[in-house]
Amino acid sequence: MIPVETGYTLAFLVIGTALVFVDGWLLRRSGTTYLAAAYPDGKVADSANQLITVLFHLTTLGVLALLSTVRMGGGDPLHALLTRVGVLLLVLAVAHGITIWLLARLRTKQREKSLQEEISARTSGHLDAEPRTGTG
Repeated sequence: MIPVETGYTLAFLVIGTALVFVDGWLLRRSGTTYLAAAYPDGKVADSANQLITVLFHLTTLGVLALLSTVRMGGGDPLHALLTRVGVLLLVLAVAHGITIWLLARLRTKQREKSLQEEISARTSGHLDAEPRTGTG
């Protein structure tokens, strides 16, 4: 027979793992679309997004494992489960926000790089197209 506290810890781990993977899936799906606007090559956008979402999963699963070992919520196992889930939701919200910030930062840097390249190309093309005075 599994002790009641162990049962609630396992329930927390199952609930927490499901929450982490659902949030990670949403980030993965939306992140590629978000980055595709800045990266002309879809494979690069997908690759960058995959790296960021793997970091999200590893970090939040690590926090989930740590939270499962911390005593919270007093003596009542159900109260402790609810407290742990609440803390996990807050941690997930912060991790989600950081992940979105990282995606936005990548997108901004790539757009700035593309803009610089476009300006350089136009400037060099403009200089080559100007008529040369004094030769003739």
